[in-house]
Amino acid sequence: MTGRGAVLLVAAVALTSCGSPFPGRTLGQQVHSWATTTGLTGSLSALRADARRVAMVETRHDPAGVRTDCDVLVNDALSANQNLPSPDDALTRILSSAYASAAAGGRHCLAGAGGDHSLLKRSAVELATAQSGYVKAEARLDALDVAGPGSSS
Repeated sequence: MTGRGAVLLVAAVALTSCGSPFPGRTLGQQVHSWATTTGLTGSLSALRADARRVAMVETRHDPAGVRTDCDVLVNDALSANQNLPSPDDALTRILSSAYASAAAGGRHCLAGAGGDHSLLKRSAVELATAQSGYVKAEARLDALDVAGPGSSS
């Protein structure tokens, strides 16, 4: 091997060892570490609960309650988004899109809280899109063979 080849080999090894800031040899292990560290399961649970609360309070025609729950939803979506990127680009794209849909749904819900049915309907569609994104993210975790946070794998 020439001196130039040795330098390139050392540089390649150095670059590959940098990798993800999350521990693990495999992408699945790195994503598991990231999911545990960032509380992904809790974030998805909170966003789902927020959307259920919004739907419930909208049926009561309580504008103040709707505004409060929609505001909580927006804040939770923005907070979850701050945990991105994940070690996996595909998962990051899925979650980013889902969180953006949740935040948009919350903003439209907030703006429609006074009774604007078109905004509330738009909000419901965006929240359904967000929910679909959460399911896709969970499927991506399964595809990466990521055990849920707190498991022993």
